Amino acid sequence: MLRTRLIAILSAAALAAGGSVGFASTAGASALSDVALVCPGSTTVNYSPSVTDTTRPTRVAGQSQWTCNGLPAGYSATNSGTITVPLSCTDLLQSTTGTKILRWTRSGVFAGTSTFSLTRTVTRAEGTTTVVFTGPITAGLFEGATVIETAVVPNLELDACSTTGISQLDFTETLEVTGL
Repeated sequence: MLRTRLIAILSAAALAAGGSVGFASTAGASALSDVALVCPGSTTVNYSPSVTDTTRPTRVAGQSQWTCNGLPAGYSATNSGTITVPLSCTDLLQSTTGTKILRWTRSGVFAGTSTFSLTRTVTRAEGTTTVVFTGPITAGLFEGATVIETAVVPNLELDACSTTGISQLDFTETLEVTGL
């Protein structure tokens, strides 16, 4: 009964926030091990100089923030960073692997960091580009859990590659952490 109520509450909260609920398993596990943090949010990435079809050194500065629903309650996360790399519009659409550090707060108080080992895939369809980062948390808070980060941007923003270039991308996101 508790499991059914908990799943119903999380599903309603996620749908209200425009997200979805992910579960680590469906049979034989306790309710708490099946619970997911579902965190709607956004990411802004700035490029200087603007990214074009020509590869050139580019300063990339990104800032992500998410507010989570689910249990444990009260969490939010951020990720930010700046790097200079050779970059072109083609690179923006490539799949890759890497690492992200998620910085967590709980009820406004620093709660720790998570090292997220990721695989990035990119798809373009129906007027949007979707970037999905998936993988395990390998160290820190929620170690052993799985992350699915989904970022969506309208294709019109990426279409600027062939004209003025891309100076900024604004993504709508959902960060899910399962297997807690």
